[in-house]
Amino acid sequence: MAKYDALETYLRSLAGDTVRLTFDEINKILPTRLPRSAYEHPPFWSNTEVGSSHVWADAWQGAGWRTVGHNLEQQYVEFRRFAAGPSGELQDHAQPLIEEDAVASGPIARDATRNEDRRNTSEDRQLASIWTRRGQQKFRGRLLRAYGSVCAVSGSTVEPLLEAAHIVPHALETNYAVTNGLLLRADIHTLFDLHLIAVDADGRVSVTRSLEWTEYAQFRGRRLVALPVDQAERPSPEQLKRHHNLFIAREEALDDEAPKTSRDELSCRPD
Repeated sequence: MAKYDALETYLRSLAGDTVRLTFDEINKILPTRLPRSAYEHPPFWSNTEVGSSHVWADAWQGAGWRTVGHNLEQQYVEFRRFAAGPSGELQDHAQPLIEEDAVASGPIARDATRNEDRRNTSEDRQLASIWTRRGQQKFRGRLLRAYGSVCAVSGSTVEPLLEAAHIVPHALETNYAVTNGLLLRADIHTLFDLHLIAVDADGRVSVTRSLEWTEYAQFRGRRLVALPVDQAERPSPEQLKRHHNLFIAREEALDDEAPKTSRDELSCRPD
């Protein structure tokens, strides 16, 4: 069982829709203690898309919960139960999907209201998708101009392979400012989104240890090779730090697994 599976199991067992857990309480639930980043980096407690590289967020979201607040000084985190709607989106249990006052009496009227609600929701999603697509195209255009069509990490100038990467993901924050972006080659963009590659606030590249024996290890410790000439368009140090903190949290999660692996390997060695 992975470390954070214990937290998922615990949250699934709760009867209520809200809960506040102290870090000490979570440490008692987990087989080993929370990593240092949970105490020092607020992004550790961010919600992410299920199936991301953040296995700790997958644990509570997989159980149907999301974080709604935390306090590093007082060392606690607040969770609220959510449920997947008909299209897979998360919906707050605390808010009814249909207000009773708006529904006429009788099952036919209620069904009509539900159908209208689904139709409006579908139209809203389509409009949101259109605006997101248009925003992304303009975002890439601005980054291509700002970075001179050069990948900030690799220096690649093959423009069809260059993509606009959000530093703070669009799913967490709608921000198409050039300062919240990096122009990256497609493969590096993927690794950046997975927090396998990151850039610290000083513009130095970090690469996960899991890519140690790959061609990407060459970028570790390098400064960005391309930056906008206009200082006002350069990536925000605060946004880079926020992304880099999640990279650190993921690396520390790997550290949690390392001792167990080492013990298992040692137990299998012949005398």
